[in-house]
Amino acid sequence: MSNDKLPILVFGATGQQGGSVVNALLRAQWPVRALVRDPATSKSNTLRNAGVELVRGSFADMDVIRAAMKGTHGVFSVLPGSLAEEEEVCLGCMIADLATETGIEHFVYSSGASAGEKPTGVARFDAKSRIEAYVRSLPVTATIVRPMIFMEMLVRPGFGLEEDRYTFFLKLDQSMQLVAVEDIGKFVAAIFADKKRFGGQTLKIASDTVTGRELEVIFSEAAGRPITYMRFPDELLASNPDLGQLAASLDQGPLAKHVDLNAMREINPEIVSFRSWLAASGCSALYW
Repeated sequence: MSNDKLPILVFGATGQQGGSVVNALLRAQWPVRALVRDPATSKSNTLRNAGVELVRGSFADMDVIRAAMKGTHGVFSVLPGSLAEEEEVCLGCMIADLATETGIEHFVYSSGASAGEKPTGVARFDAKSRIEAYVRSLPVTATIVRPMIFMEMLVRPGFGLEEDRYTFFLKLDQSMQLVAVEDIGKFVAAIFADKKRFGGQTLKIASDTVTGRELEVIFSEAAGRPITYMRFPDELLASNPDLGQLAASLDQGPLAKHVDLNAMREINPEIVSFRSWLAASGCSALYW
């Protein structure tokens, strides 16, 4: 790809979010550079064949990351979800430091919708809040995105679809917002295209809003048979801190604060509804 744009360095390019960002940036005619552990894997080969410049390295290779950032316009930073809190904070701050040091034009950090000023007591949420605060303290133009609950999360095994039911955190008439991973890349590409508009912002991003009752209807349509929706029992939520925290966040925490979907469409006119996503991209992931 030959144009006058400087490349954007994408972390996590072989994963969900990073891969979505790569696809959207390439579609928007941005040259893309990606840090990969092994350039010989099938996912790395797919990136290479799409025109992505691959840099071999890991989060432990500060010199490699520093060199990869040189000559780039921007950096997209997303971290693996399996990290311990202190490790995630250390890596997130290190990447932001290197981006500042190398003088990149625009730094985009993917956080989480449950991040905020108040500690939650959940390590994976609080790590992102700490990284956000650090990024804001640096002399670099940065945008922080907080994706709402991934649509992909809803079709993981364990919610009962194979038994003609769906159990989740919502009450029947309670609503939550979702984002398709494919939409995250489109939002990020729009952000990189307009540093003046989005620089310095912290932006929740979402694709759709659904209630528990609507999930029942949508899953029933997709299955071609009745799927009954129910909320996790209160006793289970009380006995499981992780499940209880997520339910509380949907009830009255950060996930209860919705974004304006019309404003989302102004940034990404192609946002997909959960129904349309499930009929297309989500169909292959369904666990019946």
